[in-house]
Amino acid sequence: MSENKKLMEPPVKLVLWELWGGLSSALSRLPLLERGFHILWLLGPFIFLIERSPADIWLSLLGVAFVVRSVLKREGKWLRVFWVKACFLFLAVCVLSSAVSTMPYYALSETIIWFRFPLFAMATAFWLGTDKRLLYAMLISTALGMFVMIGILTAEMIIEGQKGGRLSWPYDDLVPGNYLSKVGLPAFAIMVALAVGAKPRLAAIMSGLSLISIILSIFTGERINFLIRACGGMLAALAWKPNWRRYAALIIIEVCAVLAVFVINPSMHTRYVDSFIDQLPTGSHSTYYNTIFTGPKVAGEALFLGLGPATYRDICPKVLNSPDKEYCSNHPHNFYVQLITETGIIGLASGSFMFACIILAAFRGWRKNRDNVVAATAFVIPIAFFFPIQTTADFFGQWNNIFMWSSVALALAAATTLTTEQKK
Repeated sequence: MSENKKLMEPPVKLVLWELWGGLSSALSRLPLLERGFHILWLLGPFIFLIERSPADIWLSLLGVAFVVRSVLKREGKWLRVFWVKACFLFLAVCVLSSAVSTMPYYALSETIIWFRFPLFAMATAFWLGTDKRLLYAMLISTALGMFVMIGILTAEMIIEGQKGGRLSWPYDDLVPGNYLSKVGLPAFAIMVALAVGAKPRLAAIMSGLSLISIILSIFTGERINFLIRACGGMLAALAWKPNWRRYAALIIIEVCAVLAVFVINPSMHTRYVDSFIDQLPTGSHSTYYNTIFTGPKVAGEALFLGLGPATYRDICPKVLNSPDKEYCSNHPHNFYVQLITETGIIGLASGSFMFACIILAAFRGWRKNRDNVVAATAFVIPIAFFFPIQTTADFFGQWNNIFMWSSVALALAAATTLTTEQKK
């Protein structure tokens, strides 16, 4: 009986060794230049730990390389994929919005610069992540990067402690929770799904690792990023072979862990409960409410095509010309409000359509290959990032998009590659 159990549940070391062998085999079959680009791609989660400029260069270089490669090889089938068409449709609307903006050159440049993010997703789905061995290697690289970040944040807690209830290493900026939440979400979602649905030994390991990960998310003090991880993990656990007893136990353990953190560090309770409730955007008492709902006030100036992509920060104070201008932040802190403000009703419609197409493309992984934990949980990533009722970073910004689209790209690659493999 014990022999059968061993056969059914291979040691983790053996699985990792097989994955390493698959990676070596996949890379060895690639031409030298292609091999270099794929290795560079696999290093992405570690490059993200340095700073935004290296990460931006990494993402932009791979996107441009994909376009050049497609032209040289005359490969254009990916242009016929529905979610790709939706991205280009939104790009066209943004260009049109830029043309009628009071800041046309700035808006157009921001539009073109922004498009490198969906372009990178296309590069990952239709080039870099088309071999499942390389796709799995990238997921392991993402998980390792996530745990390197956890180690860095643990060191910060021991050496310096929190700063105003937040952590800042390794960026000297209050965004490490953004890395955990966005770059690490594909790996975290898979870990939680395995904790609930895998064989007992693997489930126990994944439970411990996901618990450590979520506790560090609390200590970063980034509330929305913590909620993205917590809710995304719970949804992923339902997507792949859920064991209901384990699911309930996991929720209880994680809730107890959160409560324990609140007891040990009362300032965390203040930030995550008291301050969070006070700042909910339910009325004019909330800064978030005033910031978000200033967007629709400004949107009336250019209802159909908006103010122009990324122009809100400059145009909002001029439009309001009142004491309310104090609520003209750099952006309205919600993707959908920002879209209607900067790209109008047409931009909101085409942008929402793009989100929906990306979510449906990722959901194809669950629908076509739900036995595979990677394919089955892929749709969680775009749902978590494009869920409408949440505060968000700048839609056309740099840092947030680098983190976010790296994970969206992995989700789309998983849904594309692993369903194709299933057909074969």
